[in-house]
Amino acid sequence: MVAGTAFGVALGLLFAPDKGSETRRKVRETATGLYADATDSFDELKDSALKSTSRLRARARIAGRELRGLMDTLAEQGENLKDEARQKILAKLEKLEAALEQVDMDMDEAEDQEEAAEV
Repeated sequence: MVAGTAFGVALGLLFAPDKGSETRRKVRETATGLYADATDSFDELKDSALKSTSRLRARARIAGRELRGLMDTLAEQGENLKDEARQKILAKLEKLEAALEQVDMDMDEAEDQEEAAEV
């Protein structure tokens, strides 16, 4: 959208019968406005991404706590299950827990990269 706007402005300036100083003023004002719009859009996108990351991290932590509780319950009260079935379930739950931990580490890395980009 910004590129289309810039292109339209450039065409308008090429065909405008203004003095050079007036054209330069218009170019400066337009460039300043486009820069401000782009900066605002980037800031909004960044804020949205941070909020999404925070929500996802919170959900992953809640899921991790629930998963650990389920694993503890299964380990303690799963006597009625055959040992082989209980071990398979525990192994799958451990894989899920590892996946949740990886999501958390990936989000940490993304935040670190984002902070480095801001500097």
